[in-house]
Amino acid sequence: MAQELEFETKTLLELDEFHTLHTFFQTAGQRAITQHNHYFETPSFALKEAGSALRIREKNGKSTFTLKQPAQDGGLLETHQVITGTEQKQAINENRLPDGEVLQHVTSLKVHSIELQFIGTLTTERLEFPYGGGTVCLDKSSYLGQVDYELEFEGTSMDHAEQTLTSILNQTNIQRKKTPNKVARFFAQKANGRT
Repeated sequence: MAQELEFETKTLLELDEFHTLHTFFQTAGQRAITQHNHYFETPSFALKEAGSALRIREKNGKSTFTLKQPAQDGGLLETHQVITGTEQKQAINENRLPDGEVLQHVTSLKVHSIELQFIGTLTTERLEFPYGGGTVCLDKSSYLGQVDYELEFEGTSMDHAEQTLTSILNQTNIQRKKTPNKVARFFAQKANGRT
């Protein structure tokens, strides 16, 4: 089990803006990594009500079970637990989530693990690299018949993240858009009856 504080900010992009940023960052020849986020929630959306999200991320042949919760300083507290392929399959196919620190933190949110269900998968092709003392992520995400594009910057504080993202957008003449996180976009699409 590991925990980390994450300070990230983001904006959705149009396809042409996504290409503009690839040119700005000179990413030609860099290869995106594909990751699959498998989301879990209760029928009453108890995690969402707590401002939290639960997923298994499948990336580079490894699976990590993660709970994201709001942190007091504006960031996100992430609790991670590496799990086996068998545990991932049981979680997705049988709603049998792996025991450990992640579920202990879920329980502390007054959410009963027995109510948690697999609700779907969001697949992201991510190009990630260091920039400005933090990390830039250029993401193309596919879920429930939707494709979207996003610029994310993870910094050392929320101020650092916000200032750096604003600087990138100013340099590329891209307008910032209100951007819910991936799980919120996934749920919005699901609420529209997409499968």
